[in-house]
Amino acid sequence: MQNTYHLAINQNLVSDTQWLITCGDPGRTDKIASHLDSPEMIGNNREYRTWIGTFPNTKVAVISHGIGGPGLSIMLDEAFKSMPVLKGVIRVGTCGGLSKEASAGKVAISEGAVRLDGASSQIIPDPEYPAVPDIRMTYELIQTAERLEIPYVSGITVSTATFYTGQGRKDGFRGYQPGEIRYRDAVDYWSRLGAVNMEMECSLLFIMGRLFDIPTACVTGIIGERLDNDDMVPEQMGIAIERAIRLVMEYLRSTATL
Repeated sequence: MQNTYHLAINQNLVSDTQWLITCGDPGRTDKIASHLDSPEMIGNNREYRTWIGTFPNTKVAVISHGIGGPGLSIMLDEAFKSMPVLKGVIRVGTCGGLSKEASAGKVAISEGAVRLDGASSQIIPDPEYPAVPDIRMTYELIQTAERLEIPYVSGITVSTATFYTGQGRKDGFRGYQPGEIRYRDAVDYWSRLGAVNMEMECSLLFIMGRLFDIPTACVTGIIGERLDNDDMVPEQMGIAIERAIRLVMEYLRSTATL
């Protein structure tokens, strides 16, 4: 069987994969894969780094998708075609907090997402179609976080297509900001509407999951406090990411015993 075009992996090696964990940073796949039994890197092309292994006695793939919805859509298309028995996809990412409760070091579990990712509109053009994860998986992730005493927030995530203008940052080139308030004053605007965090991919993940009937969920480590500091909190970055990874791996462990 031919390799996938972008992932550059042999589809035979992943055809029996039951769970897919995805993240933006290729380097983060190495950390996640270290939790698997007998991890093996089978692809490393562009932003797409692919590992396979078992955890526990369940075939798991870990694949990076780069930054933003377009790259994630490519990865999911090729993964879905190559993994016919896939039970679910969980994204392990990073985000900025939009509420006082969403402090750096915690994890955010997305209950739904605002579709500003720039890619999902080319998959389901109707903007009224909601971006929602698998409800059961999301609730079980919340239960797992509580059982492990991992500090978390859950709620609406804002997924944007751009990092600077789309998320209301003032330190982009020449300080440019579009006039529309949901971009120019993005932090205040979305926090007043009750959103808890902001990132760039999960709305696309939820849309593709719903369209193709594959359960999805998103867990992100909160590495920035946009509401107060409007900046990253470096000392909490590693803590937040490790908590997100631990939560997802423990969830997979619990599903294997059901």
